Amino acid sequence: MQKVKKHILVLEGHPSATGSAVSYLTGWGCRVRTVENAAEGFQYVMDFRPSMAVIDVQAPDGLKLLEAIKSQDPDMPVIAMADDSAMERIMTDLKNQAEEFIRKPVNPVELEISFQRVLNLMNLQRRFKAATENLEILSREKAAGLVEKERFVTVKQIVGKLSSFIAQIASEAQGGMRYFNEMPYFIAIHSRDCKVLAANPTYQMHLGDKINCNSWEIYSGKRATRNACPVGVTLRTGDVTTTRAVVRYLSGAKVPVIVHTAPIFNGDGHTELVLEVFAGTKEIERLAEEIGTTQQRYQQLFDAVPCYITVLDRRSRITAINRRFREDFGDQLGRKFHDVFIQCNPSENACPIHRTMENGKPDQAEMQLTTISGEQYKMMAWTAPITTMAGKLIQILVIFVDITELRQLQNNLASLGLMIGTISHSLKGSLTGLDAGLYLIDTGFYRDKPGQIEEGLDVAKLMVDRIRKLVHHILYYTKERELDIEQVDVLQFANEVTAAIDTRIHGAGIQFRRQFADDMGIFEIDSGQVYAALVNILENAIEACIEESTEKTHEIGFAVRPEGDHVIFSITDNGPGMKEAEMKQIFKLFYSSKDRKGTGLGLFIARKVIQEHGGSISVESHPDEGTKFQIRLPRKTVGNPGEFR
Repeated sequence: MQKVKKHILVLEGHPSATGSAVSYLTGWGCRVRTVENAAEGFQYVMDFRPSMAVIDVQAPDGLKLLEAIKSQDPDMPVIAMADDSAMERIMTDLKNQAEEFIRKPVNPVELEISFQRVLNLMNLQRRFKAATENLEILSREKAAGLVEKERFVTVKQIVGKLSSFIAQIASEAQGGMRYFNEMPYFIAIHSRDCKVLAANPTYQMHLGDKINCNSWEIYSGKRATRNACPVGVTLRTGDVTTTRAVVRYLSGAKVPVIVHTAPIFNGDGHTELVLEVFAGTKEIERLAEEIGTTQQRYQQLFDAVPCYITVLDRRSRITAINRRFREDFGDQLGRKFHDVFIQCNPSENACPIHRTMENGKPDQAEMQLTTISGEQYKMMAWTAPITTMAGKLIQILVIFVDITELRQLQNNLASLGLMIGTISHSLKGSLTGLDAGLYLIDTGFYRDKPGQIEEGLDVAKLMVDRIRKLVHHILYYTKERELDIEQVDVLQFANEVTAAIDTRIHGAGIQFRRQFADDMGIFEIDSGQVYAALVNILENAIEACIEESTEKTHEIGFAVRPEGDHVIFSITDNGPGMKEAEMKQIFKLFYSSKDRKGTGLGLFIARKVIQEHGGSISVESHPDEGTKFQIRLPRKTVGNPGEFR
């Protein structure tokens, strides 16, 4: 075999086995180092990095040394030696750790073949590694070229897009492109070598084709050097800068400018490019003056609007308000809207600001705001989203219209309707009593019964007096009024109610059962209103009995009894009764079970009157079993219940 200079580690086992291997390897020109244990062998590997190892894996430290070598250097080739009887097992156990296997005692042919295979493997690995490294170098060089090319293309695109973007912004301002067409604005991107990589058309038109030229060549005076030019300053400091300088146009004119430069960093955090934007100071001053005039004009229009206007950002902070908002609610700029008006809306779902913030759509809702003087205003709020061209919500415009007077007017109209309903039902009850009095007078004349005539006159006078009171109610309704509380004898009051309704009940063929306690004392009420409420309930009982088509004998009961500090009125009938669902609705405004025959005001007004006296009204009813109303009134009405609406 041709001599091969290789550095080989050998772990000695039985001398007859390893001694021949060492002699063969030495004879082939290899530098052989023999060791006696794993620790010595591993230390040698760490210090001298041999080319391969020949290990007797049946030696006391053989397997231990093999594992140590592979854990430190998995690519170091190992030739494992073992007895023929154990070879099959050794190969199975170490097939993933040893590259070659030879039997003991060592056969020189087997050793040579195994040794040659290992050398071929090492040579192949070396060539593969070299090829891979060359490929990586070529790939990096090619990729670097492509990246550099793409970088310049990207830079040019950035300049074009940025220029287009500025023009687009300008087009949305008042005057739009006119400002930017009249004002030269320059955009350029520079390399970290302080060279111009790309520039927009305005730059090239006024300053010439400066691509790949030095960044400072366009400047005049002290800025015309690498270190002093704006790009050079940003490259040196890595900061965003604003610099006053003078540039030379192609025409030779020297123009003062304000230059803004900003670094563009690479993935390592180093400045890769520099963005440069500038415009002439005179044009900027002129533009600022025109914009200031425009802003002033818009602010005047903003303040002249008779509504309350505010603008909120995405965090609900107030960023702008008009004069009327400031006068009534104070200068709340910078504060969160719902921190200022914490009670304006208890629910986010009911707040148009929250809804617009959530879905980006216009909305409206009624809100209540408190002024700096403590007054509460009812407001109709309209919200409108302010978005970017891409549709992203950036602010919300909120317009408030004071509807306090409108709501007061609606309340007054509702009160007027309720009062008219009260008067109508009271008048209806009084006319019923008047009919009864006239009937008594009429029959008294024909039958020559003076007592009946006198009774009829008394009833008629009483009803006329009640009608007169109702007319007075109409005349002074336009101003607030209190309950006209007076002390009334309970039994006398009950008899007056009975007298007003008795004739009509008997005229309808209905039995009327009265049950009054003997001595019920007095109580404090507005007799006119309570009288109208009770008569209304009794008339409902009459109508219920009349409308029932059965042949049974109908009855209406009217009972009055004292109960401690209260007086209890019970009105019952054996009419058709009501279902539970209907019973829950009868006290609601404008609800009527009589279709077009009823107004839906009677029982609502009756309950309102009783509640204003501090009392209560309840109802029990079952289909085909009749209905029972129970009214509970205190003997003494405490304080002023307030305006009846």
